[in-house]
Amino acid sequence: MDLLAHWGLTERPFEPTWDTRFFYEGREYDEALSRLDFLAGEQTMLLGLLTGEVGCGKTVTRAVFAEQLAELPEYHVVTLENSAFGFNELLGFVLRELEPDAGSPFRTKYSRYERFNAVMERLTEAGRHLVLLFDEAQEMSPATLNELKLLTNLNRAGQGRLTVILVGQPELRERVARLPAIDQRIGLRFHLNPLSCAESAEYLRHRLQVAGHPTGELFTPEAVESAFQNSQGVPRELNRIAKLALEFAWVNEYPEVTTAAITAVARDLNRQQRLPKA
Repeated sequence: MDLLAHWGLTERPFEPTWDTRFFYEGREYDEALSRLDFLAGEQTMLLGLLTGEVGCGKTVTRAVFAEQLAELPEYHVVTLENSAFGFNELLGFVLRELEPDAGSPFRTKYSRYERFNAVMERLTEAGRHLVLLFDEAQEMSPATLNELKLLTNLNRAGQGRLTVILVGQPELRERVARLPAIDQRIGLRFHLNPLSCAESAEYLRHRLQVAGHPTGELFTPEAVESAFQNSQGVPRELNRIAKLALEFAWVNEYPEVTTAAITAVARDLNRQQRLPKA
């Protein structure tokens, strides 16, 4: 019997790739989505900032938010998943997303800015508000962050045509704080924290149910507590531990995932982290 059949699943629940179907609607994530919705809906708040520790679910939250907005006719959403470029390059990527059939965009920063302004005019005339999402924004240089104000300057008095949302790790907040021209334009900030122990239990249950289990109750309460302690409530780490624990318990023919499985997996992961790098 394979792993999925053993646990009564139709697919693997804890894979490292993000999938919006597995999005856990916990308190913090719901709050993040509500605030982002408010930011986009106001249309005059210029810039938003979504931050969180590594592995805390920023990218999947951003993806769910983008999916929700994309279903509404009054918005046009563009997402860049890699922000480690200069402003001119980022503007070129945005233009290619906005006009995929227009060929290569103009090369100079000024020509691209003018082209972007023209596209904004068309969107405004069509009654659509543009939302730009820059993921991994902590990779932007201070110069690139500073130049983002050029985009927010395209908003007219009393008429917001564009909302820019920066998504990144905690150091993004520190970098923005050192740039008054950007910091003063931030209309909303939200920071995603790790899950609590109770939320970790709900998170594991939710992912198992999405993966086909009727109840999601495969981890004993003690195993959940151990998984939480070893992951510190960081969803990405929780996924890694849960995935390996499911496999360990399956190989050893356990009827459920116990503390013994979590302990064995955590011990092995800690041993790997201590090994010298080649």
